[in-house]
Amino acid sequence: MTRARVGRGARRSLASTAATASALAIFATQAGGPAMASAVPRPLIDGPIPPATDLATQPLRADGPCRTTAGVLDPSSPPASATAAELRDAWIHGRGEGQVVAVIDTGVNPGPRLPRVRGAGDVMPGRDGTEDCDAHGTLVAGILAATEDDSGHSGIAPGVEIVAIRQSSSILRPDQRQRTTRPGPARGSGQPDGERGRSPGDEFGTSPDTAPAQAPELAPGQAPVGSPAGVGTLSTLASAIRLAVDAGATVINISEVACVPSGTLLADETLGGAIRYAAVDHDVVIVAAAGNVGDTCAEQNLDLPDPAVPGDDGWDDIRTIATPAWYDDHVLTVGGVDTAGRPSDFSLRGPWVDVAAPAENLRSVGADGDGVSDLVIAADGSRTPITGTSFAAPMVAGTAALVRQRHPGFTARQVIERIEETAIPAAGGHDHAIGHGVVDPVAAVTGVRREGRPAPATATLAAPTPESGPPGAGSGAAVAAGALAIGAAVVVVVLFRPRGASHRPDHRPNH
Repeated sequence: MTRARVGRGARRSLASTAATASALAIFATQAGGPAMASAVPRPLIDGPIPPATDLATQPLRADGPCRTTAGVLDPSSPPASATAAELRDAWIHGRGEGQVVAVIDTGVNPGPRLPRVRGAGDVMPGRDGTEDCDAHGTLVAGILAATEDDSGHSGIAPGVEIVAIRQSSSILRPDQRQRTTRPGPARGSGQPDGERGRSPGDEFGTSPDTAPAQAPELAPGQAPVGSPAGVGTLSTLASAIRLAVDAGATVINISEVACVPSGTLLADETLGGAIRYAAVDHDVVIVAAAGNVGDTCAEQNLDLPDPAVPGDDGWDDIRTIATPAWYDDHVLTVGGVDTAGRPSDFSLRGPWVDVAAPAENLRSVGADGDGVSDLVIAADGSRTPITGTSFAAPMVAGTAALVRQRHPGFTARQVIERIEETAIPAAGGHDHAIGHGVVDPVAAVTGVRREGRPAPATATLAAPTPESGPPGAGSGAAVAAGALAIGAAVVVVVLFRPRGASHRPDHRPNH
């Protein structure tokens, strides 16, 4: 089988994306001390495709109450997230009707402002993904697709259908009693009026060893090495991608990430195979969060390649690897910016980062899929703004859905190129913090950069060049004929192997 490398060498103008895990249990051969920058091999997409099976493999139970959110809206401080008035010009051809966007996360709670939600998979036996005890997936879905409310708040693409897949949770735990316990609903949580279900507890807080400004989206899974928390693995993430494709998704949003220090190798071959199944074989746009610097994403990567090294593209100076964000060429990776458009300090850098979107002080629906929220409630009652690259990713996924509606003939790669080409660039040009720039939904849909925005001499963009080969393959996706065609909130069990070990294990861990 030809080994199709996902790398910068053959890309056109791509980099990559991901978001922070809400519960990341890690088993490693390395521990202690900061990671040293080193060259890393590009991930491969020639791994096995996960089978089309249900995600539920064991009885689970809820370990604590479902999360809650609150709406304490300050009119004097408008949010960075979208309003309908700002999106009117992006909706001239529709609001995403006909597009199916899969939200692979902690599930999605349908509600009045999330009326088009269809379940397609769940790690909880007997469920279909349309329940969200963590609330994280519901917030992600709200930023992507909430219908407009009386205040003008809206998701980016409110006309899309959401396919909900719960592949992770920081609330659920394996049930040692061999029976499942139904999580309590997001509604009726005992909170005062205006407070609704919320995202994973520590996801929006801080760890004892990390300052709030550095890691606003830490999660319970970002715990000491070897300390499992919650459920969800790279294997279930790969299976969730397969389920999303088979459910008819045209865009997939993954606001989850697993981070490992440079110098280790990820056992994520099946994830690579699932990415190929989606992006290459079925022409699906995959959008993923870049991740947040924290316990597991411990070391920030460089903003730019080393200027002292001619031809350096950044892949030789990696401190932290993030998956699925680092699957360059096939995943549109999204970093975060603040309300002024500056790169967020917590947003994990990397040569795979393609674009960026607002990631601080955002608004979404409540955890019951209704109302509007801009704060999350921690277990101790403290309130924190909705912040993290998990919530930047759905803005880009919504934009991709709008572009696909407007240009039904575009391949997945052409959609990605359009989003990159119309992004608002940083003053210094392409970097590893925001890639090509901050996403502009209006320009991406219309192909016309808006007046007053930084732009090349030509303001109107030509349609992308038609591609040869299988849909979505593009350059850098050479696959032999007949070859087998994942802060946010996830518990990802990762197997580390020391550098020099075989990239293909004799057997995979039984997650």
